[in-house]
Amino acid sequence: MSIEIPADDFGAIRVFQLKGNLPAGADNIDENLAALFGTKGLDSTFVDIIKIDDLSAMSLSDYIFQGYDVTLPAHDLPAVNRIEGYAILILSRASGGRLTTLTPASGVRHVTTYIPETQIEVIEPLRSDSAAGKLEQGQSKAPKSDARIGGMVATVALLIMFLLVVLMIWIA
Repeated sequence: MSIEIPADDFGAIRVFQLKGNLPAGADNIDENLAALFGTKGLDSTFVDIIKIDDLSAMSLSDYIFQGYDVTLPAHDLPAVNRIEGYAILILSRASGGRLTTLTPASGVRHVTTYIPETQIEVIEPLRSDSAAGKLEQGQSKAPKSDARIGGMVATVALLIMFLLVVLMIWIA
């Protein structure tokens, strides 16, 4: 049975059970994932392999709640908390935004996929005149102030005096 992770998948957590041990001869997590799911397309940064015995008194659902801030639906809790051996959590981002097909090896069982409900809040449109996007026709530039006009006159006067000085030096 193959499981597809769509390219636009967002926020989902896929929970798998691995009965037994991790594949022999797999030296790192990427090799383990390739052997367990038949694909090299998973980003191991977004995959969590948990040895259930290491959780001590904490249940797997508590681990998911505390680690990922996700509350599993009540109907999934018994199945998730019955997992023995290893639990493998694959987050949506593990696929890297590409369509990815997982083909679980023997001993790997898909327990559940948690897809959070997306709540879209409809925002009431703004009704004020400023939100309408209409600008009144007005002057495109601010009028020149007296200080600005005075500065322009002084600049022109200095340029004329400079040219007169250069002319006198050239004549002499």
